[in-house]
Amino acid sequence: MHTNDQIAQTEILLKAQILFQQYGMKKTTMDEIAAACGKAKSTIYHHFKNKEDVFESVVDMELLNLRVLVRDKVEEHKTMVKKIHAYFTTFHHEVYNKINLYRVMAQEQLPENISDRVYSKVIDFEKSYIIRILEDGYDSGEFRKFKKEEIPWIAEMFFAAFFGIVRYFIKKDGAFSFDRLQKTADTFIPHIFS
Repeated sequence: MHTNDQIAQTEILLKAQILFQQYGMKKTTMDEIAAACGKAKSTIYHHFKNKEDVFESVVDMELLNLRVLVRDKVEEHKTMVKKIHAYFTTFHHEVYNKINLYRVMAQEQLPENISDRVYSKVIDFEKSYIIRILEDGYDSGEFRKFKKEEIPWIAEMFFAAFFGIVRYFIKKDGAFSFDRLQKTADTFIPHIFS
C-alpha cells in the first residue's frame, strides 16, 4: 500500500520525467516541475532537496523499470549466450529509446557529481547482473573459457566495451540504429562467450 507521500513523489517524478525528456535537466526548473504537477514549489521541496535530487530520483525510477524489463527478456532464454545477447540488445535498446537517462547524459554536460553517481549506479548494478549470468553459465558448464575468479573482470570489460560501442554509433551517426546494435551482438557475443 502506498502512502500519500509516496503517491505525491511518484506523481512529481512522472511529470519531471516528461520535462527532462523534452528540455533536458539544465533547462528544466523547479517552477516548471511544480506547475506540471499543479502543486506549489514548496511541495516539491518537501519531497526533494533540489532539481538534481529530482533528476537522480527520475533516473532511479527509470533504471528500476528498465531492470524489470531486461530481466524478463533475459529470463525468456535458457542458454548463457542467448541470455547475454538478450541482455545486451534489450538493455541498450531500452536505455536509448525509452528512458531519458542516456540521451540527457549524452547531450548535456551534467555536473560531475551527478554524472559520476548515476554512471556508478548503472555500472555497478549492470556489472553485477552480468556476473550472475556468467556465473550461472560457468556453473552449468557453458562458460569455462576463463577461471571463475576472472568473471567480474570479464563482466566489467564486456559492459564497458559494448556501452562504448553504442556511444560510438550514436556520436558517429548522430542516431541510434537497432539494426547495427543487433549485428554487433550477433557478431561478437558468440565469439566471446562460446
